[in-house]
Amino acid sequence: MSAPVTATSPPPTALDVAAERARTPGCATGHHFNAAGAALLATDTVEAVIGHLRAESLHGGYEAAKLAADDLTAVYARTAALLGVQADEVALVESATAGWQRAVAALRLRPGDRVLAARSSYVSSALHLLAAERETGVRVEVLPNGPDGATELEALEQALRAGPAALVTAAHVPTSSGLVEPAAGIGALAGAHGVPFLLDATQSLGQLPVDMAALGCDLLIGTGRKFLRAPRGTGLLAVRRPLLETLAPQAPDVRGARWTAERSWELHPDARRFELWEAAHALRLGLGSALDDLHALGPGTVYTHLAALAAALRERLGALPGVRVTDPPAAGGAIVTFVVDGLDASEVQRQLAKRRVHLVAVPADHGRWDMDPRGLTQVVRASVHVYTNDADLEALVEAVAEIASGAHGTGQAASAPAPVSAAAPAGSPAPGPAGRPAVRRHDAVVVGLGVHGSAALRQLAERGLDVLGLDQFAVGHDLGSSHGATRMIRRAYPHPDWDGLVDTAYRAWAELEEASRTRLVEVTGGLYAAPDIRSDPLRGPGCREVGPEEAARIFPGLRLPEGFTAVHDPAAGIIDARATLRAQLALAERAGARIADRTPVTGWRPDGDGVVIRTADSEVRARRLVLCAGPWTSYQVPSLASHLTVTRIVNAYFAADSRGPLGPGGLGSFSVDLPEGLLYGFPAADGRGLKAGLDSGPAWDPQAARPPATDDELALLASAVARVLPGAGPVTESLTCLYTMTADRRFLVGEVPGVPQALVASACSGHGFKFGPAIGAALADLVCGLPRPDLGFLSPARPAPGGAR
Repeated sequence: MSAPVTATSPPPTALDVAAERARTPGCATGHHFNAAGAALLATDTVEAVIGHLRAESLHGGYEAAKLAADDLTAVYARTAALLGVQADEVALVESATAGWQRAVAALRLRPGDRVLAARSSYVSSALHLLAAERETGVRVEVLPNGPDGATELEALEQALRAGPAALVTAAHVPTSSGLVEPAAGIGALAGAHGVPFLLDATQSLGQLPVDMAALGCDLLIGTGRKFLRAPRGTGLLAVRRPLLETLAPQAPDVRGARWTAERSWELHPDARRFELWEAAHALRLGLGSALDDLHALGPGTVYTHLAALAAALRERLGALPGVRVTDPPAAGGAIVTFVVDGLDASEVQRQLAKRRVHLVAVPADHGRWDMDPRGLTQVVRASVHVYTNDADLEALVEAVAEIASGAHGTGQAASAPAPVSAAAPAGSPAPGPAGRPAVRRHDAVVVGLGVHGSAALRQLAERGLDVLGLDQFAVGHDLGSSHGATRMIRRAYPHPDWDGLVDTAYRAWAELEEASRTRLVEVTGGLYAAPDIRSDPLRGPGCREVGPEEAARIFPGLRLPEGFTAVHDPAAGIIDARATLRAQLALAERAGARIADRTPVTGWRPDGDGVVIRTADSEVRARRLVLCAGPWTSYQVPSLASHLTVTRIVNAYFAADSRGPLGPGGLGSFSVDLPEGLLYGFPAADGRGLKAGLDSGPAWDPQAARPPATDDELALLASAVARVLPGAGPVTESLTCLYTMTADRRFLVGEVPGVPQALVASACSGHGFKFGPAIGAALADLVCGLPRPDLGFLSPARPAPGGAR
């Protein structure tokens, strides 16, 4: 190990924390101090896992594994390099506990065998040894700690001299403190007496340099989910030669053995003998990606950086009244444990979580051999990592100070937050002059709560972000583009660019229906007609072209004009627009989002790495701004105004019998590209008649009053309806809405050009509602730093449109 790092030692400049945060989307969801439990995954790691799952879905599990064979093999080499062993001395397993159990079982401990175990041993390891003692007569001897809290090496040497031992084991770093065991000293003594040394490196891999030869350990177990930043469900077992050749798994598997004859088999010559055939290859590739990241940073650099961060945190927490750091003198590395006088550790954890500071409480039954002698029933455990920055440390220390202050009778209940400090948690007003609240702070602010804004609000809230939704009008208003009863969903689009997003949208609607327990989409099938000479006919997965006769059989209520063909989309249907908005907003509020309607945004500006949003009576600061302002987008983003045209559209209901050919039995969702414009609509239902509209109208200023449909407009619409929907009666009611269009009728979804802190979703051009839940999820991905290259064709920074759809 390197020399200890003092609390005043600055972190090395070689580690770019900002860069690590940029590739760690979870940094957007709070202040995370649980790397010792499950660290935040980097974007590349997530993509490695998802990429292989996609390959399995396309090619099959076995075939995908063959395609990834080289990458899977590389995981062994990268693990071996980290541990200072050969690749064939490494087995990949499902967890550290699985590795422990297979290793200890392979030692074939017998009655009377002595196991010398450090007090740092993890609960699962200790329970396994105690079970072996009870059931097979193994003798488990728990080694004493010295004054520094680490295993006393003199006591270990005496125990080794007292008689033969079968195993020495210790946890490099325990689960219950920041202790770093003298692993090299333990290994040297065990090696001198010819006793195998099993090191539990679960809490040290990824934060401390771990070289098996230098530490003198023969067997090592570890997990991927902690400081290695790999997915859960990954682990490793390393066994050095010559011990490897002497060990045989208790239950051989086809992965680790070959069945040679009716009653004989041969073990795999290397550590793969401890593996199972069935494995999560996607997760292993995620482990490989995480190991690549660690290699690129350098384990030594990471250790120095994390040790300095934790030492500074340990010093600052220890200086707080009513807070006691419980780490022993031999502590080091990335873990800090403490207690708050008068409060249970789990209550401290709960109160910190309310302030979006995430860590864990460790109970004594996770480390009896360590915690009982120290008189501890629980500790709060904080663990830093490469994505931890000064703001995180400040948030933790300030929050603990508030909690400790409340627990010591300063006039506050223990569960109530203290007065807002200069480092107020997100969502609290930062103090202004003379202590007056000034700017409220949030992770994200969503402006506009139509279908896309409400979807983004829900997604961001469910990902744990502190998010505020603003709308200039009352929720559910009819002044924009998301109101009304129904919208269309279809897979038929003129260009393959849309296919992926369409597929995502269908999945997103199914998920929204399940989450809200509300039926939102009714599949009716759809026919979409255009002149035979159209240069960009509709097409799409599962769609096919049909002529007038077949179209009439599919939808008897629809008559195609001469020279027209149609595309039949059997998966097309009708969306319940009102229920969708209600569902998304209800789910957003349930997940913790705050909504302020009747709150116009009068301006916003970039401010450092965030954005300040101005309303009529206050200012709000957010890390990210999401603009879903619909027709008012050009007012919020003037730089996009030249690309946007707002159009006033008329829709109407026509008298029709829902039991006849214009009802669901004879019609589904439809459109016909007429000279007057694109006529679209839905069958008669709910006693309201046939709904139809023309996708054309005059340019309109959304700030201007919007009068009802004129007689001329309704006459034009009625004429178009009469041409293709014989039997439709007169208009019974009408409504207007606003479309925001681009020249190519493709949306604008992504960063506001030149302002990476702000995102925009707009110009949905009359066909955007069907993508609502999918666009909301995409915006949340972008806020959290997840790349969405699939949305490149909708980028606000794309070249000026040339008319292609």
